[in-house]
Amino acid sequence: MKLRGWLTGIILFLLGPSLLFATLWVRASLSEVERLDRALDGLSAIAELGPLMERRLAGPSSTLPGAVPSLSNLGLTKLETERANLTFQAFLQEPSVSRSIRHARDFVRQVSRSIQLTALTTLETSELPYILSDYLPSVIYESAAMVYTGDQLSNKSALNLWDRMSLPVQGGQFKVAADSVARITTTHFMYLTGPRAEIMREKGSRFLNANAVFQSAGAEMLMSASRADTGADIQAAQAMAMFPRLAKTSLALWTETLGYLRDDLNQRRNATVFEVVLATIVGFLVIVTAFGLAALLSRSLAERTQQEIDDLGYHDPLSGLPNRRGVMKRLEVHDAAQSDCEHGVIIADIRHFKAINSSYGEEVGDCVLRIVAEDLKRYGLSDDFVGRTGGAEFTIFRPNLHSGSAELQKMALEIMTILKRDRQIAEQATTLDFCMGLAVNRLGNCEDTVLEAALALKAAKRAGSTEIRLFEPAMRSEFDKTAAIAKDLVDAVKGGQIVPWFQPQICVRTGRTVGAEALVRWIDTNDGVRYPGAFLPAAEEAGYTELIDACVRTKALGMAAHYLEHTPEPFHIGINASLGLVAAPDCAEMLLDAVHEAGLAPRNVSIEILEAVMIDAVTAEPIKENVAELSRLGFHIELDDFGTGHSSISSLRDLSIDRVKIDRSFVSGVDKNPELQKFTSALIQLSKSLDISVLAEGVETEAEFRWLAENGCDVVQGWLISKAVPEAEFFERRGRFGDILPKPAPRLAPLAVNLGT
Repeated sequence: MKLRGWLTGIILFLLGPSLLFATLWVRASLSEVERLDRALDGLSAIAELGPLMERRLAGPSSTLPGAVPSLSNLGLTKLETERANLTFQAFLQEPSVSRSIRHARDFVRQVSRSIQLTALTTLETSELPYILSDYLPSVIYESAAMVYTGDQLSNKSALNLWDRMSLPVQGGQFKVAADSVARITTTHFMYLTGPRAEIMREKGSRFLNANAVFQSAGAEMLMSASRADTGADIQAAQAMAMFPRLAKTSLALWTETLGYLRDDLNQRRNATVFEVVLATIVGFLVIVTAFGLAALLSRSLAERTQQEIDDLGYHDPLSGLPNRRGVMKRLEVHDAAQSDCEHGVIIADIRHFKAINSSYGEEVGDCVLRIVAEDLKRYGLSDDFVGRTGGAEFTIFRPNLHSGSAELQKMALEIMTILKRDRQIAEQATTLDFCMGLAVNRLGNCEDTVLEAALALKAAKRAGSTEIRLFEPAMRSEFDKTAAIAKDLVDAVKGGQIVPWFQPQICVRTGRTVGAEALVRWIDTNDGVRYPGAFLPAAEEAGYTELIDACVRTKALGMAAHYLEHTPEPFHIGINASLGLVAAPDCAEMLLDAVHEAGLAPRNVSIEILEAVMIDAVTAEPIKENVAELSRLGFHIELDDFGTGHSSISSLRDLSIDRVKIDRSFVSGVDKNPELQKFTSALIQLSKSLDISVLAEGVETEAEFRWLAENGCDVVQGWLISKAVPEAEFFERRGRFGDILPKPAPRLAPLAVNLGT
């Protein structure tokens, strides 16, 4: 057979490249050993800080004894080496505890970046570099700064506004760092498996206890500071008394984290060296064996290989399971048999699989898919059929159900239990989450059952993690409805029915219209005005969100250009930026082109960014870069729904924010709710202390407006002024929107607000 000759020739031909690939692999492995050696040298340099920081925390002194550690083996440039040496010397010579610890933190960051520490960690130790180089040094530095500031302020005879606000601002920065350590200690340390894992957990527990006590004392100090008139009113004694314990436990956890990382890198280095030696021996044996196999290829091997080639069109080579084409072919065979028994289909999807690929690499993702496939192969009856029908989607077909949906649901629960067990994947402790859609059918064909299971899976995904949903007729109705809306949306965009309406934004001080937010509306010729909730979910599911955003953006910019032709007063048009837009590599270029095409300048456009988009670590970094570029180009940057996310303080710190929009939840009823007033006033005062303008949205009553005006809000937006209106009506009323507003009373002194808790 010709195939036999081809296989023999291919094996012989591949021996040469195999040697080349083996050589390259050995070279790459040796390079990895060099990187690990540099990292271990860097950690040794960092370790010299430990005893010195302990001495510094014992109290202020002029200088610390010690010399700059050797950095010659870290691969630093001359400039990087000089900067690191200067930072270490500043740490030794700085008498202030807080500033000295800040220099120590900067030194650790410089060394960690130079040795690329985060890139060398495993999944188990992925959070430890951040504790080592950022969070724990920041906890010590910020808490020391709080205590120092509290001590200094307590000796002042009179306090001004900045004095009262300085402690809460420092308290917020401390809380961000301390809560980050607490989160990692609580959620991540339990998965540590190294020899020092128990010690790490013990040190983490001590830190949590000390942190809780200090935060309680710090909250009392911050609360008293925010309403203090003199330094004697500040209750700083308890926080100062608790600081040494917090500093000691933080430093102990820092030292243990450093040791854990060194052990982990040493273990990996030794394992890599062993693999290189073993691979060299095995490679030689493989080459010898390959020559033997080339000579011993039999006719049966050739025939079997030919059959495998024929089957490739129906099988997934990664998992070894039938692909979608193979599954559908198997179901066609079942349909032809015309069995009267009920059959069932389960479609299981791995949740957050894209995040696994993004965070740990495609190799780990492929390993996950293979392990799930093996689990499903081992489960079930002999006539069950399993296939991989999507990226992270698996289909299980049971042809003969004896008790209908009850049997299928029991089967799904058993599969879920098997798939969700703790396991080791690529040397990482991992637990996977799944969603499942189920469908049972007797009369319909199997293809219909697969579609019904897919609809049930969509419902399970919408419901949340680890959901199992059985198909219901309403799901098909919802699917048909969503599909119809999505189809009509395309025609609506082409027909110009997707338009922006505009809600005015009014200056509290002058009553003038200073801007407008563009909000999407669908002007349906049959159903009238359709609001976003009626069609945006369908658009998102169909992938039309960017199409609608582009349509609204173009028309809104055109309206703003027309508006500015009729008024000399400053005016911003507010454009809501979706996650897809602000994370796109060409975001700034695309928006700048659109603005110039409309005849506007970037200063006339407000880019409204939801605070929640900054939570996802995978997308946050490109978003920060894009926002910085947009700000540099002159765009007005707004942080929307301020206060509702988990990154309020860090968002103000990391982004070039011109204005924050306080969410409706902090505005509704603020005039009569003292507790809400504390939170809202805190948001306003925090923004003001950073020279950031404040807009309150959702203002519906005159009482709410008065309270906001009296407490420092700059701009308001809401139904008290106007709902979103069409462009023509906006132009008609453009000079009269502010007429309805009452005259604000003189501003009151800001409320005392605790920013530390």
